[in-house]
Amino acid sequence: MSKNSPFPSLLRGLLACVLALFIPACELMSDASAQVDLNQLQTAHLGFIDAHTSAAAPAQWDEAAFNSEVAAITTQFTNTASYVPKAVPARRQFISNSADLFQRDVATIRKNHFLSPTYAAFKKKQIQQNYSVIIKP
Repeated sequence: MSKNSPFPSLLRGLLACVLALFIPACELMSDASAQVDLNQLQTAHLGFIDAHTSAAAPAQWDEAAFNSEVAAITTQFTNTASYVPKAVPARRQFISNSADLFQRDVATIRKNHFLSPTYAAFKKKQIQQNYSVIIKP
């Protein structure tokens, strides 16, 4: 082929088109996966609050069961944060902030063994508002 042949530029153009289509598709797939992970974190956190509201809290405190539940949800936060690409620092920071909020809730429940219904409703509203910012409908 001669240097003036249209094929190299045609191939470069074709490659550019393929990449232009492929890269956004990857982002959509990871975005969909991230949405699922974030929904799961929100559900776990809200479920934790529900389970430890005074009306639903067990009559007898079970430290081992509580620690197991906390460990499972903490692992979920850690795993989700580890899947977030470095190119999305805001999502990683959001997960870190949510994990910190969860740990503060853990400390409150560990101290009191339950949340009052009023405080639990406030916490749930706060969690839902936080996640609504980052979870796309």
